[in-house]
Parts: sequence; structure tokens; C-alpha cells
Amino acid sequence: MLLVGVTNARRNHAAPQTSNTEFYTESKWCEACQTYVPFLMSVNHSFCVHCGGKVRLFNRDDSSRFGETVQRHKWQAS
Repeated sequence: MLLVGVTNARRNHAAPQTSNTEFYTESKWCEACQTYVPFLMSVNHSFCVHCGGKVRLFNRDDSSRFGETVQRHKWQAS
């Protein structure tokens, strides 16, 4: 099928644009700094940009709340 007037440039231009803002605002918990911080990610671990310590996704309280919420919604969805 031949589409007259449609070029790759037009198709690419019409594709939705993605934003990198989430990448720049993402943070993880640093135990040493006692706060959520921007981080650098390597293959096996993520590291705090401020102190260089390993970071994790949540602090202990947030992790518990997240687990409870997942369990509650898991049973609601089934």
C-alpha cells in the first residue's frame, strides 16, 4: 500500500514526545543522609549523589506502608 505524502519524517514528528522529567526528579532513601536523595545507578546498586553511600527504594516506615497497601489492594483486585 502506497501512502502519498507520508514520509518517515512526518511519522516520527507525529509520535508522542516523552519527557525526561521523571528521571531528574527520581529519588531513593539514603540511610547515611537520612533523607530521599538523587542517586547514581550502577549494574548492581544505586548510590547517593551527596555522600556516595548505597541507597534503597524506601525507608523502613514507607516500605511497611507500601507493603500493607499492596496487600490490601491485592485482595480487593481478586
